[in-house]
Amino acid sequence: MEDPEFVLRPLLAGHPDGVRDTLLATCAVVRKAAPGVTELIFLSYVVGDVFTFTGGSGTGFIHVVAYANHVNLGFFLGAELDDPKALLEGSGKKIRHIRIEASADLRRKPVRDLIDLAVEQGIAMAEMRDGIQPRSVKVSAKARLATRAQKKKTQQKKTQQKSEKKTKTAAAKKPQKKVAKRATKKVAKKARKKR
Repeated sequence: MEDPEFVLRPLLAGHPDGVRDTLLATCAVVRKAAPGVTELIFLSYVVGDVFTFTGGSGTGFIHVVAYANHVNLGFFLGAELDDPKALLEGSGKKIRHIRIEASADLRRKPVRDLIDLAVEQGIAMAEMRDGIQPRSVKVSAKARLATRAQKKKTQQKKTQQKSEKKTKTAAAKKPQKKVAKRATKKVAKKARKKR
């Protein structure tokens, strides 16, 4: 099984570090609250991760999405969740979300409570359908291609940096060799004159 963070990191390469770190931290909190969960990683105009116990997106209970400058923690059946602190945003029939500005937001008890309630919803949905499926990580074709492209780009950059470093090192050594040769010639010339 793939490491979801290994898949997500290259997809988030174009995002600010804060967004990347917040999305990864949010996904880690959901994984901890829902052991055995299946993740469906996707790429569209956003990078996202859907959490489900059945392996199908139709029974997802939480989704985490990275936009250009922020992360949303979404609840597929959020309209049904008890939200005494009124954290949930959205006006659709079912879906609600919380805007996560930083990983510190995840330490707030009301946020953790909503995650726990959504996990219970996910378990209930899975039990009504095919039951809870073994943990897996599924990656959309578009996300898979983008991950490969980003890894290739990173490898090319590393190779180029190594090549540039070798060139600089070689260039730095050449003048030293010339100076050493000149010094050796001068010493030899002086020695000849003294004889």
